[in-house]
Amino acid sequence: MAIEPHRSALPGSGPDEDAIPWEQIATRVANKHGVTLAAIGLIIAQLAWKAAVLSHFFFWQDDFVYFDRALDNGLTWQYLMKVEGGHLDPGPFAVSWFMARISLYNWTLVSVVLLVILAGACLALLRLLRTLFGNRPAILIPLVVYLLSPLTVPALVWWSSAIESLPLQLATFMAIDAHVRYLRGRHPKHLIIASAWLLAGMLFFEKGIVLPLLLFALTSAFFVEGRWIRAARLAAIRYWKAWLLYAVVLAGYASVLVIQLSAPGATPGKRGSPQHVTGFITGLIKNTFVPGALGGPWQWFPNPTKVEAFATPPTVLTWLSLFGAAAVVLVSIWHRIYAWRAWAILAAWLVLADMLPVILGRATLSNGAFLAFLSLDTHYVADAVPILAICLGLAFWPIAGQPDRRRMPQARAVTGQVVPVATGVTLGVFLFGSVWSVQAYVTGTTTQPGRAFIANARQALAAVPRGTVVVNQLASSDLMAAILLGPYGYDDQVIGKMAPGRVRWTRQPVGTIADLKVLGPDGRLWPAAAVGITSKPVPARGSCWPAKGESIPVMLRAYASVANGGWTLRMSYASSEAQQVNVYFGGRSVPLALKQGLNTAYLTVQGSGNEVIVAAPGGIGKLCLGNIEVGVLLQNLSGPPIPAVTAPG
Repeated sequence: MAIEPHRSALPGSGPDEDAIPWEQIATRVANKHGVTLAAIGLIIAQLAWKAAVLSHFFFWQDDFVYFDRALDNGLTWQYLMKVEGGHLDPGPFAVSWFMARISLYNWTLVSVVLLVILAGACLALLRLLRTLFGNRPAILIPLVVYLLSPLTVPALVWWSSAIESLPLQLATFMAIDAHVRYLRGRHPKHLIIASAWLLAGMLFFEKGIVLPLLLFALTSAFFVEGRWIRAARLAAIRYWKAWLLYAVVLAGYASVLVIQLSAPGATPGKRGSPQHVTGFITGLIKNTFVPGALGGPWQWFPNPTKVEAFATPPTVLTWLSLFGAAAVVLVSIWHRIYAWRAWAILAAWLVLADMLPVILGRATLSNGAFLAFLSLDTHYVADAVPILAICLGLAFWPIAGQPDRRRMPQARAVTGQVVPVATGVTLGVFLFGSVWSVQAYVTGTTTQPGRAFIANARQALAAVPRGTVVVNQLASSDLMAAILLGPYGYDDQVIGKMAPGRVRWTRQPVGTIADLKVLGPDGRLWPAAAVGITSKPVPARGSCWPAKGESIPVMLRAYASVANGGWTLRMSYASSEAQQVNVYFGGRSVPLALKQGLNTAYLTVQGSGNEVIVAAPGGIGKLCLGNIEVGVLLQNLSGPPIPAVTAPG
């Protein structure tokens, strides 16, 4: 048997000659891929942070409408292209359609989907920054601004908002990246990819119609030399194929929008008064976007149910953020001649994408005070954060492959170490403010009552006997402002969708109903009770109200006046046979069918009076009336709830 000599025994081989030390490998990797690894690390950390933030929240308001409407419809053109408030967003409708059928009201599933889209958007921004500026460490700054900006958090934790905003952000980054690659190589492939991403952005959020204008502005400002007006003219001519294809995509979407706006049931928006509009614009910039761009707003004002909050930055910090933003803009303009173009593009996006839709779509729905209040809603500017990150880079760094002729020569010598120090301080302030603001939002809001309500209602529907009649009320305020949502604001839509056909829903119970139920404030099913005016005690030495002729008069404890809408009359009775009676109250007669046995009957009454008369010609001797209540149907908290123990939220 031949024995191989040990490697160290071979001539010319030292013990460590062919081995590369791990330190050297790490150094090589860091030098070559350090920026990429740092960016990936930041993205992963941010995703973990956002996952923790998402775990604090649950569905609210329009989220339920998206899912409930999805279950009412097939994946049809009519369903996808429904326009409400001027919005045409088939993408969110399509995703919600599948999500509702996979697992209804599953916040964990929703969170995973949103985090996947967010991860895609983060990686797309990293790709875009490398395409624009190369693999330099400076690209980590705009990346961090996007990753940590508090302006995106309220939109992230609201499904109906996040499923619009996040895909638009992803489409924005990918469309710009493909467009820049087309400008450099003129490959039709990149032009087609850019067009596809433009269409995707529009399908998920109508604000995507601004993306073609954004691409033209970026091209003329930073990819064509000369004065901006001249550069715009040259860009229009030089890249006409791109603008033609983008125009086709835009025209297709716009034509569908116009057609759907004229369809029956569409609810287009209308303009508001100039005075109210001015207040909205001022508030959105001064109190929301500018403080948020620097890590604010630092404090929030929650709505009455505390499921969401609005930006209310302290006055001192508001003015400091305005001065700070002005300083950043002025320094960039002094540092680079064309930096002002980046800020002009950002301002144009804010006007076209974030202000005009509200002005045209919601202004007339609000008085001046409420419209000013809307300016504190960060949902309206969440999509501007990606544009902020891109424009920040364009304002301070030259595009890769282009000569740095736009930098003022004297700026280099004067700044010295001032710029790195100032950059570090500004970034530190942003990081601290962002973490503070997000944490303040999380601690100042809660959706735990809504989460517990759905959990209890899910168990209640599973445990209640099939066919049980349940009063169909406006959905709980822990889930939505139901009065704003029309038919989708009732329990049969929000709760009934979890177990279709399991119970029977009724807004006005009529007839004999055994064990009528009502959803309580905790989401459990309770026995129903008519809370209002009750009958006097049954006369002594009897268990039934005495008859007078062919009728039974029942006296109420007080005068009941039913002026606005119908109240419910609840009547306990025993009958030896099924029979038809007439119930008189407030000068009106209502027929009522009674079943045999010991039962409870309900009917809707109107008018005023202190007496209820039940007439049963020929059969009054076979009827025994007990207590009567006239009032509003609520839960009887003395009865046993279903489930007996509340479910964990």
